[in-house]
Order: sequence, then structure tokens, then C-alpha cells
Amino acid sequence: MLMRISDDLVPFAVVILGATMLVFIMILHGVGLDLVVSRYKRKSAEFRDEDRHPRLAVLVFARAVLLMLVLHLSEICIWGLVLRGGGLVHNLHEAVYFSANAYTTLGMGSMALSHTWHELSPMIAIAGLFTFAWTTSEMFNIVGEQHDLVAALSARRQKPTPSNHK
Repeated sequence: MLMRISDDLVPFAVVILGATMLVFIMILHGVGLDLVVSRYKRKSAEFRDEDRHPRLAVLVFARAVLLMLVLHLSEICIWGLVLRGGGLVHNLHEAVYFSANAYTTLGMGSMALSHTWHELSPMIAIAGLFTFAWTTSEMFNIVGEQHDLVAALSARRQKPTPSNHK
């Protein structure tokens, strides 16, 4: 489908497709991160309420990290589906692999988009840079909250009970 666009119009198509996808990915990422963070906070509150052991708090953190990974992998797959659906890459496996290399700015893949569409690679990379930066900022917040959670759970375990004073 995208390969049928006139070479003279491809630069405009790249900007339109890249910008549209970037905005879509950022909205998806924002919604996904909000869900991850709110789920983390809810589970963290449950751990506090249930007076769980501090060592188990790592499970709440691990789940948040795993969900962030799933979010990024989903975004890479969406880029791959667009590349495959647009006919820019001929099979889904290669499209997702190419997207992952561009999205992570790793750039180690041996394949490239056709010369007329190669400007889409930096657009994918920009989306990855934006989403990784956003994830990093949320990760800082979660790490701080994780320290608070572990400290609160540990403090409860160390408080003397009335039976200990006898």
C-alpha cells in the first residue's frame, strides 16, 4: 500500500505517517503507564494494609517493571504491524525485528527500509526515545515509592507489641 505512493510524495507520507504513529504511540504509552503506576500504587497500598513481609514488596515492583516491558514490546509490535501492513517489510517477524532495532536506537539489524522510506527509521527511534524517557521518569517515582513501602513494612515488623513488654 505505502509502496504505491509516488516517490515525490514519499517524504510527505513519511512525515505524516511518522508523526501520526508517534502521537498514537505516545498516547498509548501514557495510558499504559498510567495503568501501570495506578496498579503499582493500589498493590502497594494493599501490601501496607495487609502488613505483608517487606521482602514480598519486590513482587509489586517486579510486576510494574514487567508491565512496562510489555508496554514497550507492544509499541514495537505496533510499529512492526504498520511496516508490514504498509508493505514496507515483507514479513511480520522482520518488521518487528526492524522496529525493535529502530525503537531502541540499537540499529544493529542488517535490514533497512527502501531508500525512499528510510527516513521512517528515525521517526521510530524518536518514538522510542520519548517513551523510554517517560518510562524512566515514572520508574524513578516507583523506585522512591518502593523504598517507602519497604521502609514502612519493615518499621511495622520492628515495632514492639504489648506482649513483648511483659
